[in-house]
Amino acid sequence: MTKRKLITIVTPAHNEEKSLAKLADEVNGVMQKIGRFNYECIIVDDGSSDGTWPEISRIAKHNKKVKGIRLTRNFGQQIAITAGIDAAKGDAVIYLDSDLQHPPSLFPKLISKWLKGAKIVHTRRVETEDIPFFKNLMSKFFYAFTNALSDTQIKEGMADFKLLDKEVYQRLQTMKEKNRFLRGMVSWMGYPTAVVDYVARRRTAGKAWYNFGRNLEFAKTGILSLSTKPLKYILYFGLFLIITSLICLICMISVILYEKNIRYFSPTIVLVVFNTLLIGFVIASMGIVAIYVSFLHKEIINRPIYLISEKINFKNKVK
Repeated sequence: MTKRKLITIVTPAHNEEKSLAKLADEVNGVMQKIGRFNYECIIVDDGSSDGTWPEISRIAKHNKKVKGIRLTRNFGQQIAITAGIDAAKGDAVIYLDSDLQHPPSLFPKLISKWLKGAKIVHTRRVETEDIPFFKNLMSKFFYAFTNALSDTQIKEGMADFKLLDKEVYQRLQTMKEKNRFLRGMVSWMGYPTAVVDYVARRRTAGKAWYNFGRNLEFAKTGILSLSTKPLKYILYFGLFLIITSLICLICMISVILYEKNIRYFSPTIVLVVFNTLLIGFVIASMGIVAIYVSFLHKEIINRPIYLISEKINFKNKVK
């Protein structure tokens, strides 16, 4: 008899106590309906201040397929997903948010694409139920801003709701960046992909973690972790100032020599141009140094990405 393949579902939870029971029921219902696979559902408590961990414990007590990981503090959504993926044992991993906006009913389509050969199956949000205008605008700004400055392009609507083949997520486990942007990291890997479109459901409980400030910070992480474009732009701007100021100086000297009239010489203008030249040199130099510092910074820091305080339904209680 052929052994059933195992699907690992990973979901990060920060103050999501009111949505977890329904999420666990939906995941169980979908996987039971598919029937062909075993599954484990890893819920990662990312430093919640409400009853999220007791709720995970309660659910895991009644359903041994549900496993819990409790981080020592709030490390952020990307790190929480990473902690879940690091603990995965499945032939594939599906990770999604725990706020019920990512529908588990999409699992059969993701798995179908995977069985047909896709190593990564992205989901693409084409619409969100009852999304406020400002939040929709903020989402568009996030993708536009990130793609403008990043070497790895992220299509609009492709959030952290994906299926990864075991080969992919095991490679991802070896990538130990502290500032993580999983959307970009997964896309950067270059494995065969497929896309499934969906309509995101409206949030029914809890409060959204990402606001404008956190989205901006998230975009910054995505840009800096996957691209040196900002540093190159600083360098290019410095070089532009140098070239412009040199052209101005040459033109001024040429006019003075050609006209042989000192009135064309303005100490103020010369001072401004000279200062611009110096600023250009400084900015260009800082840009070059920053490129080296950015590479060194990634290699020097060797702290763990996250810390775990408790586990539920794992053989090893704390890693």
